[in-house]
Amino acid sequence: MEMSIEELMNMLVSRLEGLSASVEDLRFRINIIGSALVDQDVIKKDDIRAAVRKQLNIMKYLGSADNVDYNTVEGLTESIMNWFDGDMSAIKAEYEQYKKLMEEAEDKINKESQRIEIAGPGSLGDLKNKK
Repeated sequence: MEMSIEELMNMLVSRLEGLSASVEDLRFRINIIGSALVDQDVIKKDDIRAAVRKQLNIMKYLGSADNVDYNTVEGLTESIMNWFDGDMSAIKAEYEQYKKLMEEAEDKINKESQRIEIAGPGSLGDLKNKK
């Protein structure tokens, strides 16, 4: 099966968009469940903190996390609780910080640009004609 670079890129972008939509849907559902549990006092901040610490320790054991420090546990706990509590000002502040980090990363990538340039189908013929 032959596939052009453009077809491959379109397929990859389509898959990426599908994954992104799935992640958003899962986050939405988890936030609904978490909000309901917090509102009913079924779980508390200490429960979330313990779960965060447990999951980070599992990730550390598996090698996908470097360390489990206090700041990481507290940061994740606060972020999760902000969503479960519906603290819109805290969520907006987190979003703005995330947006700024993404813009800085994009700027860095653009400055250190090492892009792969793909020649069009007619380019090979142009090169042969220049000889």
